[in-house]
Amino acid sequence: MKHSFLPALITTGLIPAASHAALIATENFDYSNGSIAGQSGGTGWNYERTDEPAAPAQTASNWNDTFGDAQVVSTALVTSGSGAHREFGGITEGTGGDSNEREGAFRGTGTMFFSVSYTPNTANQWGGVSSYDFGTERIFWGAPGGTPGGNFFGIDVAGDQTVSTIPVVTGQTYTLIGMLDFDNDLLGLWVDPDGSDTVTSHDVSAAYTGGNWSSALRLASGHESTWDDLRVGTTFADVAPVPEPSTGLLGLAAAGLLFTRRRR
Repeated sequence: MKHSFLPALITTGLIPAASHAALIATENFDYSNGSIAGQSGGTGWNYERTDEPAAPAQTASNWNDTFGDAQVVSTALVTSGSGAHREFGGITEGTGGDSNEREGAFRGTGTMFFSVSYTPNTANQWGGVSSYDFGTERIFWGAPGGTPGGNFFGIDVAGDQTVSTIPVVTGQTYTLIGMLDFDNDLLGLWVDPDGSDTVTSHDVSAAYTGGNWSSALRLASGHESTWDDLRVGTTFADVAPVPEPSTGLLGLAAAGLLFTRRRR
């Protein structure tokens, strides 16, 4: 009965009920081995940030090869000199008023968060997640490579890098969270966040005053990299790891439940 305590903990008030901010999308790459291009699984990917009556009904967008041939291998995405992107809005792409991609885009306002599992399988190149303004890459979070990025995590905007002191270790799996906050002119990156992290505890941050749109995310790398567990949302809580309840808290909850039963 692994999950039976959770409703009880919330009901008793020992764990507050979470606010249910809607996710934009999730993707676990649960496909057969082969090209990612054209796949449309996961949840969401039919985000409607701005309703445009001329756009058709939202149907989930699909993956596109940005360059090279990104592959699904053992229910994960593998890139190597390749990249793939997927629009937040539905399947109809383009910048016109009848486009789901336009309808689902962040239009220079609001906040977009993502989280993803990233494993650099080989060393000394770049790998990361990019925000796309339709056909144009605007922002990159991850391992920028080059100078000064080298083998450290950071943020790159048109070649202007802000890097951390966190090294990129070949073969190690990382959880990355990225933030694009148009309203506060801020970018953020968290590397292996835990339950104590908050929206202000980023490992790397950079000012960003761009007024472009964000319509899609791209996963890409120069070296061989593995990606999994992609989540996209509008709040940090949408994508952040959920802390495990402590043994003490569970004991307190059990005691509360026992007391309630005895009173009955």
